[in-house]
Amino acid sequence: MAGVAIITEACIGVKDRACVDVCPVQCIYEFDVAGNVLVSEQQAGSGVVENSHEANPESIAVFSDTLLYVNADECTSCAACYAPDVCPVGAIYSEDQVPDGGPTSPKYNASDPNVGHDHRFFVQLTRDVFAD
Repeated sequence: MAGVAIITEACIGVKDRACVDVCPVQCIYEFDVAGNVLVSEQQAGSGVVENSHEANPESIAVFSDTLLYVNADECTSCAACYAPDVCPVGAIYSEDQVPDGGPTSPKYNASDPNVGHDHRFFVQLTRDVFAD
């Protein structure tokens, strides 16, 4: 079952942005430090901004521009970005499938280098990082 996309710790410092290209609603954002705003491009690397949002200062301070962020209010849960062949580091999960590291935890993505880690922190971060 599809759910809101959650980007987890494997994305930190990688930000491949293949997910941006497959997202039909441009709900995946990158933090622009200079502008202090979250921006979504029409196509990854194009520089053409589709949407922008004010960032919550406390939440964005955790990872700043080292991670991509999904706007949960805009995500349609289409599952395009967390298809197995999209994110090369397996950082994206459906909200209802975010692993917690426990013995009954949902399965980790095969390419996620952080198997065993509790990724549930990123569910709340996804909701908190957008201030508006």
